[in-house]
Amino acid sequence: MKRILKITALSAVLMLFTTQKNKVAAQFSAGISISYQTFYDELSPYGQWIDYPEYGYVWVPEMGPDFHPYRTNGYWAWTDDYGWMWVSNYDWGWAPFHYGRWHYDSWYGWVWVPGYEWSPAWVVWRHGGGYYGWAPMRPGISINLFFSIGNYWPSYDYWCFAPSRYITSRNLHNYYIDRSRNVTIINNTTIINNYNYQRNIFTTGPQRSEAERYVGRISPVRFRETNRPGRTQFRNNEIVQYRPQVQRDDNRRFAPQRFERYDRNQATADRNKNDRRNMGPVTIDRNDNGKINERRRFEQPNTQQEQRRLEQRNKQQQEQRRVEQQNRQQQEQRRFEQPNRQQQEQRRAEQQKRQQQEQRRFEQPNRQQQEQRRFEQPNRQQQEQRRFEQPKRQQQEQRRFEQPKRQQQEQRRFEQPNRQQQEQRRFEKPNQSRPEIRNNTNQQQRPTPQVNRQQEQRRVERPNNGNSNDSKNDNNRGNNRGGKGKG
Repeated sequence: MKRILKITALSAVLMLFTTQKNKVAAQFSAGISISYQTFYDELSPYGQWIDYPEYGYVWVPEMGPDFHPYRTNGYWAWTDDYGWMWVSNYDWGWAPFHYGRWHYDSWYGWVWVPGYEWSPAWVVWRHGGGYYGWAPMRPGISINLFFSIGNYWPSYDYWCFAPSRYITSRNLHNYYIDRSRNVTIINNTTIINNYNYQRNIFTTGPQRSEAERYVGRISPVRFRETNRPGRTQFRNNEIVQYRPQVQRDDNRRFAPQRFERYDRNQATADRNKNDRRNMGPVTIDRNDNGKINERRRFEQPNTQQEQRRLEQRNKQQQEQRRVEQQNRQQQEQRRFEQPNRQQQEQRRAEQQKRQQQEQRRFEQPNRQQQEQRRFEQPNRQQQEQRRFEQPKRQQQEQRRFEQPKRQQQEQRRFEQPNRQQQEQRRFEKPNQSRPEIRNNTNQQQRPTPQVNRQQEQRRVERPNNGNSNDSKNDNNRGNNRGGKGKG
């Protein structure tokens, strides 16, 4: 039992020692240190070294005119330790994409300037409009406390854009946006200004949580170092890459075996001919009779002139960049003010609509009153006409009612003479048939009761509106009869 416990304790100690050893190996390829000479030797088979006046020895990959750093033959991967890392499929990708910077020369194309510090990718990022974009950082940009990515403005042809949802695809090259649209996309995107610089390692790029809104859940990969240079390996969710530490020595002590001397005048002349390769490379063998320091001392006057021309050109470029930066700042300001202008236009349009609505609301009762008046006007006219016609109708009704009475009165007036004549005839007829007694003149004869009754009956039957002279005539007749009777 004791022997088993001892074996177990020894196994645990051995495992702990192995773990600590692996952790130490993770620091810059187990302590491997190199110089610029390693860059010169390892990259010479894949390209050409140029003695560049501004940056010293620079490397031009023999990849053709379509080559673009951080665009050709590679993809992005997210690591827990370093964020976004560029994984290159080139055998030489361990150096130019993680050390130094890239510069675009109008004659040689993309040239790589070596550097001391390692980074998962020396790029700056943009985002907006459903796109992610990145561009190589130029040489000469120092990462310090006063550094701000927003103050760095790469040329529009430095940028590479792809839809945000494909940023983690290993076939990212199938989704690149054509460079002719770079200006339009740049005007609709903003710089991602967040970066981290710890332990001399520069990291930047979009946040993982932000990228996951477009691509879904991102599975982070582990980073492991190897002791031999070569192609970066990506297998079993692990990136294996050569990452040595570069010594900060005087790089002028080191030089490529073969390199081309950059002749700006000849390059300018041949650039107009558009046939650089016909001139043939001007190469210098490091193992020839002249030493490189003596040759540079001999070429120093030309180098000074070249330096002056270069400084003048740099001033012109700086002035041009300053003008471009001002233009870009103005564009950024306009792009920033454009939503405010749109909001102001929208508010102005909404205010006009509200005023129109208020005016309509205020005018609506007037319109309703006008409509009501227009509707009531015929009724009023009809009422006025009825009021005007009502007296006429009343008069007509009164006339219609009085017409029978008038007809009756007319008929009675017409019949009254006939009645009077009939009465007179009826009265005279009995007097003619009765004999007069003339002998008794002294005796007054009284009217007979029968005659008096007939007179009363006739008087009653006469109309009220008849002529009063008839009654007087009747009295006179009675008196006459009485007188005659008396006589």
